[in-house]
Amino acid sequence: MADETQIYIYILDLIGTGAFAFSGALRVVDRRPDFVGMLILAAATAIGGGMFRDMALNRSPVALHDIGYPLVILACVCITFFFPVWILRRRELFKYFDAVGLGAFSVFTTLAAWKAGLNPFALIMIAGFSSCIGGVVRDVIIQKPTIILDNDLYITPMVLGCIGFMATTSLGACEPVASATAFFVTVGLRIASMIWDIRLPRVLWVHTDFPSSPPPTEP
Repeated sequence: MADETQIYIYILDLIGTGAFAFSGALRVVDRRPDFVGMLILAAATAIGGGMFRDMALNRSPVALHDIGYPLVILACVCITFFFPVWILRRRELFKYFDAVGLGAFSVFTTLAAWKAGLNPFALIMIAGFSSCIGGVVRDVIIQKPTIILDNDLYITPMVLGCIGFMATTSLGACEPVASATAFFVTVGLRIASMIWDIRLPRVLWVHTDFPSSPPPTEP
């Protein structure tokens, strides 16, 4: 049962990697990059978070040893590069694949951090940072507004999925049940936020004329 669960999670993670790669390639398609530039940005988006997670946990990044990840990224970039209009017309559909990938990534990250013996706060930090680091690197490179400043529920579902895993594990649930909880909480919240436009509260008030520093006083 545990082996079957790992296989399912691995397949979902490859699907999610593909969705992340598509999002990275689509993010820069308006700049008309060459193939290598698009590939680099797609790879940064697709595996940047996983590499950060693995390095933070002091282990070798999975994407450097499993040929499935670079092959999926390469295939997604080829499709986007040669058929950009076809992909752009289905952009909304890829957001749902992205949600599935985020759910699988939530399970991978939480399992790895849990087995490493991290405390709950550190585990949540790893989940939060790793969920957005790839997109942040991509947006910094292409000088576009980064994901962490967007009022869209993306990091929050990942963190709540992580909390769901820890809660069910603490109640005595087995690993497959805890993993399923993390997956469905993450995917469910992410899709719900897209359907019903659920957002986190913003800062209520900032006066546009408020000076950044007090004016000098007369002696």
